[in-house]
Formats: sequence, structure tokens, C-alpha cells
Amino acid sequence: MLTSLWLRIESAARRLADDERGVTTEHVIWIAALAALALTITALFGPKILAAAQAVSFQ
Repeated sequence: MLTSLWLRIESAARRLADDERGVTTEHVIWIAALAALALTITALFGPKILAAAQAVSFQ
């Protein structure tokens, strides 16, 4: 069982290593979606985070 699992993993890794297409459309879509999410979170919570950071006082 471990041998067959290892062979499948090895086969998949070799297929991915031989793939020279570069960045696929799916990767571009994921990157754009994650970037949009990061910008949204920054826009929504950025002022609150900055206010909280400025309110911190070290003694």
C-alpha cells in the first residue's frame, strides 16, 4: 500500500516538474482573488489596526 502511494506521489511530482507552461490561468485567478481579499481586509480594518497600534504605550 505504501509503495503504491509513493509511486503515485512520485508520478504526480514528475508530471508537475515536466510541465513547462508556467503560470496557469487558475493560478492567476487565485492570486488576483487573494490580492483582492488582502486589499479588502486592509481597507476595512486598517484604520482600526493603526489606531490600536498608536494607542499602545510601553512602560
